[in-house]
Amino acid sequence: MSGGKNCYPESDVLINKYNIRDKELLEKFEIQKVFAKLLGLDVKPTRIAYTYDVEHMVNVHKYLFGDIYEWAGTLRKENLYKSERVLSGGYAEYADYHEIEKRLKKLLQQYADLDWAKKGDVVSDFLLELWSIHPFREGNTRTCITFLWHYLRGKGVDFQVALLRNNPMYVRDSLVMANYDQKDYLRRIISDALQGEAQESEYSMNEEQAGEQYKIAKADYEAFREKYSIKKD
Repeated sequence: MSGGKNCYPESDVLINKYNIRDKELLEKFEIQKVFAKLLGLDVKPTRIAYTYDVEHMVNVHKYLFGDIYEWAGTLRKENLYKSERVLSGGYAEYADYHEIEKRLKKLLQQYADLDWAKKGDVVSDFLLELWSIHPFREGNTRTCITFLWHYLRGKGVDFQVALLRNNPMYVRDSLVMANYDQKDYLRRIISDALQGEAQESEYSMNEEQAGEQYKIAKADYEAFREKYSIKKD
């Protein structure tokens, strides 16, 4: 991802409250800050109100990233294209920024009256549709996962979010694949999280520490890349 309204001039580094101009340093700093915020929310989930609407999701993003970015908690104001390794570095395209709020409202209204106790594939489909909109300039996957956990908790559904936090690359690749109708990998980790396969407090700050447990089969990964890879501009 390069440039954009939220980056420093002639740079792909996001404008931040600490004026960090080194992209790698900012990413490491962001991981640490967000990790601390996640711990705080785990301890006291009521830091964010359970309203189950667009404001609810916006507040999750603001809570996680508000210490770093002035624009945290605001919906994306430009179109976004992000390089994905499962597309051989090609760019995934998300919702047009003019449509974000309308699509979020429609999605949240669509799922508002469901019996979440039945779960099944509903939870993975909900996460996929939410993520596919990509409402924010940065931090969408972490925000969507946290929002899903917080949303389900408010609905009385146990969800071991540590599984997703500890397997960030698997989760991202599985979301991209699910966006192209290959949903088995995403459904697997969501199903495990709903069945309580991990303790909610046991997660690590980054993937190097975590050591991802979930893997996409090499044959499936290569077949997907062969079929769906999109060349870079």
